[in-house]
Amino acid sequence: MKGVYWLILGLSIWFVPSIIIRILSDKTGIEAETLPLEIIIVQFVIAAAIMIKAVFTIRKERRARNSKN
Repeated sequence: MKGVYWLILGLSIWFVPSIIIRILSDKTGIEAETLPLEIIIVQFVIAAAIMIKAVFTIRKERRARNSKN
């Protein structure tokens, strides 16, 4: 079950900051949609690393569950 939590965390790291930035933006809707490239790259790297950890954790949990049976 830990793998699912890691996956949710990775997805929230990807989506939540961009949503918050768009909501808090003083700019118009079109200008708010263009986030700086650096922020997007950092978000992607962190989210991808956490989602990869989620995949490995899910696989490990499945192997452990299958070996018990």
